Amino acid sequence: MSRIYSVVSVVLAASLAAPATLRAAEPEMTAARYWAFVENIQVTGDAPEVRLWVALPMNRLGQKVEIGEIYPEPAAVVDDPLGGNRVILWRLTDLEGADEAYAYYDFKFAGEEVNANVDPSKIEPYDEESAAYQRYTRSEPWVEVTDAIVAQAGEIVGDETNPYHKAKKIFDWVVYNIRYESPDYDHCSATKSFARRAGDCGGFSVIFCALCRAAGVPARTVTACWTFGGGHQWAEVLLPPYGWVPADTSVAQMFVPGGSIPVTQDLKRSFAEIVGIPVWDANWLFGNLYPNRLVVLVGNNFQFKDAELGVGKVFRCMRPGVDDGYPAGIEYVGLSGRTVSAGCYVFGEGRDDAELARKKASHALATAYVKAGEYAKAERLLLAALEEDPEAEAAWLELGKAYLGQDRLDDAIDALREGLAAKAASAKPVADVQCRSVLGECYLKKGDLEAARREFMQVIESGIDYEDILASAETHLDEITLATE
Repeated sequence: MSRIYSVVSVVLAASLAAPATLRAAEPEMTAARYWAFVENIQVTGDAPEVRLWVALPMNRLGQKVEIGEIYPEPAAVVDDPLGGNRVILWRLTDLEGADEAYAYYDFKFAGEEVNANVDPSKIEPYDEESAAYQRYTRSEPWVEVTDAIVAQAGEIVGDETNPYHKAKKIFDWVVYNIRYESPDYDHCSATKSFARRAGDCGGFSVIFCALCRAAGVPARTVTACWTFGGGHQWAEVLLPPYGWVPADTSVAQMFVPGGSIPVTQDLKRSFAEIVGIPVWDANWLFGNLYPNRLVVLVGNNFQFKDAELGVGKVFRCMRPGVDDGYPAGIEYVGLSGRTVSAGCYVFGEGRDDAELARKKASHALATAYVKAGEYAKAERLLLAALEEDPEAEAAWLELGKAYLGQDRLDDAIDALREGLAAKAASAKPVADVQCRSVLGECYLKKGDLEAARREFMQVIESGIDYEDILASAETHLDEITLATE
């Protein structure tokens, strides 16, 4: 299962002449470490190996980064000059007799508020032969420019010819017409998100980019993480001579009446203060960027290719890799399928403490243990996590799955009910549907067909198709109908 990121729970390239306006004061650098853990290693073949891909944060306008120690030494580093990306590959091979392994890199970073201060009357013509224009106006996997998207873009921009006004019209359309919803990775592309008129921050961003590209405005996604946990994605458009200008459509929806992101005024205020949004105005999110975020990758379809090693891989999305990307940035060679992995950032004090880092990664590891069928190991991690945060619905959900896997049906039902009662943020509708789906499976196993029917009906009535959950519910309802005829 891919990780769900909530907007509330959980930078520009200086390639052209005119710089954006930044804060005058030099920001303080924050020390951090990214950890990658591999556990439950069971060698099953010759020359066992774990391959780990992870994106390094980069220097760009609005972000200063200093990379420190990388352990162990990476097998390769691939650069992407156009996007400014750097992706490393670790190859862990000393695995005989080992139950676990880890890798990490140290870095310091500082983010600054970015204000593009664009004067639309001063926008210059595009160099349509440039690499940036060619790369970021084309249709590609994940950011598909389909006939339907071309038609919608034409309807939005009409006769407008100024790229700034085109992009702002598209920004407004996305903010007011796309519903916030947390899909799985298989449903995150522009085509699928646009068809549903729904998506998470990534879905909002790829819809925006595809519409801009259809209107002849270069656009690309920017993937980042929050220092308080979770990931985020926004977009940016190329507006010469100002360079790449940010557009955060999903966060903007938090500040419009009737937006689909269910947050209270207090939570909205807290979020704005933490990330550094100075005004509650959706328009501020077009052309400006808050300081408290860490950019890890620009664009989609990053191609990692090292001819000497004979290793190649294309990532549709990296956040920043290892277990969190599409496809996942990890491969196992000569190892059991019960091997699990997870990555996490630790900011500030304690960043070099492996136990603290593993604790931060415990939910992701527990989810991987459930998927691998190691239910008892998952249970221990989840119970510890829930002691600290009993409102973590995702942890209750995984605990319910772990109990179901051990045929502890009453315990599973209790855990899932706790999950439904928890106060998750914008990901709650999806988590609720998942809890109800697993509850239905528990009642099926208990032989309580009517209770199972009620849960699966609520899944279908939700209309939320996370990881094809609707088709699964329909199948179970058919089974129940046959059993009761």
